[in-house]
Amino acid sequence: MSAHDQLVLCLCELTRLLWKLLLPLVILCVFLVAVLVLLVLAVRLWLQSSRNARRAREGRPTVAFFHPYCNAGGGGERVLWCAIKALQNR
Repeated sequence: MSAHDQLVLCLCELTRLLWKLLLPLVILCVFLVAVLVLLVLAVRLWLQSSRNARRAREGRPTVAFFHPYCNAGGGGERVLWCAIKALQNR
C-alpha cells in the first residue's frame, strides 16, 4: 500500500467514526429541542386556559388605561382620572 492509499483509508475510517458519533448527537438535539418547544407550548396553553377560566368566573370585563404622560404634571393625570370616573359611574 502506498502512503496515499493509507491516508485515504484513514480518512474514510475517521469520517465513519465521526458520523457514528455525530448522528446520534444530532438526533438527540433535535429530540430535546422538540420536547422543549412542546413544553413551552403546553405551559402557554395551560396559562391561557387558566386565565380565561378566571375571567369567566369573575364575569365582568377588565378595562385598562394607558396615558403616556399621566405622571408628567401637565394635567394628563386629571384627564385620566376623569375618564376612569366616567366609566365607574356608567
